[in-house]
Amino acid sequence: MLIYLQALDSAEDRTRFEALYTAYRGLMYHVAYGIVKNEQDAVHTAFLSLAEHALPPELGPRARCLAVTVAERKAIDLYRSKQRHPQAELEEVPGCAAPPSDGTLAGAMAALPPRYREVLLLKYYNGYSAAEIAGLLDLTPGNVRQLTARAKRRLAAELAERGDVI
Repeated sequence: MLIYLQALDSAEDRTRFEALYTAYRGLMYHVAYGIVKNEQDAVHTAFLSLAEHALPPELGPRARCLAVTVAERKAIDLYRSKQRHPQAELEEVPGCAAPPSDGTLAGAMAALPPRYREVLLLKYYNGYSAAEIAGLLDLTPGNVRQLTARAKRRLAAELAERGDVI
């Protein structure tokens, strides 16, 4: 709740927001859950929106209606965004299994942070291009290239630490 309170300027606004938060958070959660199963994101953005733009002057039927409407609209926005930009977990991506873990390269790969390991596996083990990886991980191709370069440097350092030269 501290994040929301930081968006407010006066102590009076903070007090009103705390009352709104405690009174309607359960209802907003319930409304968002009916629309999208990842309701925490929708409720979070709804509270941010209320704190920044539309804090009602007092609790009552109008404030309740406003809170429910904002939560519902944010949940719908989140649902539409997920429909336009679906995200797949790497375990769901075909052919994204880790290579066999025998040998020093596999051990060094296992020691990498998951983000670097995923990018390297998708690029070199599974043969995806930077644009395809960007689509899978919801990144830009430039970010994928930068992650690949960092992962290769980290892998080289890990192999050098283990005493293997590439």
